[in-house]
Amino acid sequence: MQQRSISFLFFVFWLIFVPFQPLVAQKWYEEKAEKHNQNKAYVDVVAIYKTLIQNGVTSEQILKKTADAYFFQGDYRSAYPKYKLLFRRYPNTLHEEHYLRYLHSLKSVNRYNEANSLLKQFKAKFPDELAQEDYTLDYLQKIEAKSEDYSIGVTAINSLEMDYAPSYYQNKIVFTSARDTGNFKKNRHQWDDSPFTQLYVAEMDKRTKELSQVKKFTNQLNTQVYHESSTCFTKDAKTVFFTRNAFINNERSTNIEGQQILKIYKASFVDGTWQNIEELPFNSNEFNTAHPTLSPDEDYLYFASDRPGGFGKADIWRVKLLEKDLFGEPENLGKPVNTSGTESFPFMAYNNILYFASNLHLGLGGLDLFAAEKQPDQSFPKITNLGAGINSKFDDFALIIDSSLTGFFSTNRSVGKYKRDNIYRIKQRYLPNFDDLLIKEIRVIDEENGENLAKVKFEIYNSSYQKIKLDSTDVNGNVSLSENKDVAKMYLRFIKENYEVKEIPISKSVLLQKDTLIVPLAKRMKAVALGKDIGKIIEIEKIYFDLDEYVIRPDAAIELAKIVSVLKSYPDVSIEIGSHTDSRASKSYNQKLSQNRAQSTKEWIIKNGISENRITAKGYGESKIVNHCKDDVDCSEKEHQQNRRSEFIITEIKDK
Repeated sequence: MQQRSISFLFFVFWLIFVPFQPLVAQKWYEEKAEKHNQNKAYVDVVAIYKTLIQNGVTSEQILKKTADAYFFQGDYRSAYPKYKLLFRRYPNTLHEEHYLRYLHSLKSVNRYNEANSLLKQFKAKFPDELAQEDYTLDYLQKIEAKSEDYSIGVTAINSLEMDYAPSYYQNKIVFTSARDTGNFKKNRHQWDDSPFTQLYVAEMDKRTKELSQVKKFTNQLNTQVYHESSTCFTKDAKTVFFTRNAFINNERSTNIEGQQILKIYKASFVDGTWQNIEELPFNSNEFNTAHPTLSPDEDYLYFASDRPGGFGKADIWRVKLLEKDLFGEPENLGKPVNTSGTESFPFMAYNNILYFASNLHLGLGGLDLFAAEKQPDQSFPKITNLGAGINSKFDDFALIIDSSLTGFFSTNRSVGKYKRDNIYRIKQRYLPNFDDLLIKEIRVIDEENGENLAKVKFEIYNSSYQKIKLDSTDVNGNVSLSENKDVAKMYLRFIKENYEVKEIPISKSVLLQKDTLIVPLAKRMKAVALGKDIGKIIEIEKIYFDLDEYVIRPDAAIELAKIVSVLKSYPDVSIEIGSHTDSRASKSYNQKLSQNRAQSTKEWIIKNGISENRITAKGYGESKIVNHCKDDVDCSEKEHQQNRRSEFIITEIKDK
């Protein structure tokens, strides 16, 4: 195993215990730190500059390089006070990249007001820099508006060490982990002092996408002296591209012994084993090349690199795969994808959307996940932040997703006992959207004869069921719905005399569809009739209660507001609220519980403007179970919850 040299250990000892000597010693320290900085050995850079700062040496360059060294390790909390001191002392000589790094460091310690103030300064000082970026002061609101774009859950494969960079392999997930390698004797990165990693594989359930049964991937790729990480596989599973470190010993005078450079390697699956391991020809001993991903047609290999010709510390590049295992020339994706910061962990999805991580595009702090839209000419002119939820003030990166809109990503957000990089499972509710406004054409027609309906009242409610807009259709029954691209979910209500009120939920995915949305209205009384459930007529979400509770839940309040709205539109209608329980507990207990639920629902509706004499409340206990979950039947919590419901049955329609 490769270890730190004796001379280096002696240097560290001297660094700690030998009294600091000014002038000559300071110059020697700075020269030594600069060599480490050139080799991206940021742990060593911090150790040296920390000693200088403790001895009162805080020049502009020392503060810059110390703050940047922390930043490039992803230690934004430690970078923050150094950037703060730098901006206090030298506000007039700093470049745009320092503003943006400080901006991210501020957000990582929850100083969003200071971040907004800094952003104003940045916009005033660098009005022409990074013109493609949406540097507006409401960017946090825009990111927060996407908080429902993904549902997120922790996977069962995480360890207490680093687990990250998942990739698809057959019906499995191959990922990178430092488990079994995180002890003192193992090699560690000079970049951030993290332990070397190896490749592991987990089984993936075809239906639920749950991960289980973790084991080492293969001994042919996992070694005892190298760091292996971030893979991608061809569709036939016969070729793998993966990242591995290379050792360079004194090839250049500026290199330190044991410098670690990342390279992309390739291997072939032949006769049941991985063979023919070779590094790709566009690697170099002078820069890092890592984190490969294939385009869906397997014509291009995308990767991250700090090779010359880029914009920042690491950029997203691609190279064309030619015949006979040949490669074209690496091509930088350019702006707006790449910045003067770090862009890394690219993934080309099934629909040619590029997902990647960046620490300099506007986000919540640390590495955030972004998407870029590929055009027919192979360019990526638009990017978008994937939003809060999937992004955090910590590092969020290495996202993969398939055509089922399920996938995985990596994050070092702290959850319970997990404090390092972990792998989370995601469900994508809405595809990334790159336009400023979503415009949806709507046409309202008569359900029976298909004729266009003019002057239909058109109300729009937000996801919290608050009315936000009012409009009406034109003489041809048409109306245009224009919404911000960050909209999550809305409700549209159509009201016309002698027609049933119709309400439909609208999601971002519907707004993204190009076809005109046709809304048929039924003549009044066709749907609203005795014995009908109002909830089913307007297609509300079912009203559920928590186990043993009769308190109105926040999600139930949204649905009840819709019932109230319909009752206000039909003042001649009276209803019975029928409340039901699951089969657990005794029949007498459930009867009492359901009556309490019906009564609390009635009181909520009355409180919100409906006359008491129009509402009756009746508890049915467990007498009307809707599934197989009767007494002594083993059911899941989700199945039991289907029975804990309320219904709104029309009991009377008075003549006008």
